[in-house]
Amino acid sequence: MSQGCPSCSSLPVFDNTSGDGPKRLSHWPIQIKLLGTIVPFLNNADLLVAADCTAFATPFFHTEFLKDRKVLIGCPKLDDSMQYVEKFTQIFSNTPIKSLTCLRMEVPCCGGMTAILKEAIKRSGKNIPFTETIIGVKGDLLSERVVD
Repeated sequence: MSQGCPSCSSLPVFDNTSGDGPKRLSHWPIQIKLLGTIVPFLNNADLLVAADCTAFATPFFHTEFLKDRKVLIGCPKLDDSMQYVEKFTQIFSNTPIKSLTCLRMEVPCCGGMTAILKEAIKRSGKNIPFTETIIGVKGDLLSERVVD
C-alpha cells in the first residue's frame, strides 16, 4: 500500500511568510486517494486534512488554514472511509506528524472525516495533537476544538 501517485513530491519552496497574498502548495498530490502510505513530505508536518468543500466555502482557506501546513483533501461521504482509515493508520504509524487539523463543513456527513482521523490515530498508537475546525455553509468559522 506504499504506492501512490508517481508524481508524489515536494515542490520548490516558495516564500509563504511575507505579505498577505495567497499561500502556495509545498507538495503534490493533495488528494488522499492519490497518496501512498509512505509520504516523505509529511515528516514532522503540521498536517491539515480538509474536506473537499472547505476550500471553496471559506474565503480564508489559503491565508488562515493552509499557511505553514501540509494539506490533504478528500470527501468522507463520497470516498471509501475504511480505505481512508487504513491509509491514515499506516501514514501515522510510519511518519512522525507534529499536529493534525481536520477542517470540515458543518453538514453531518462531513463529520465522518473527524471520525476517520480519530480512529486512525487510535489504531496507529500515536499521540498526535488533533484539532477539529468546522466551517459553515456560508463560509464562516463556526467552531474549533481539540479532539480527544
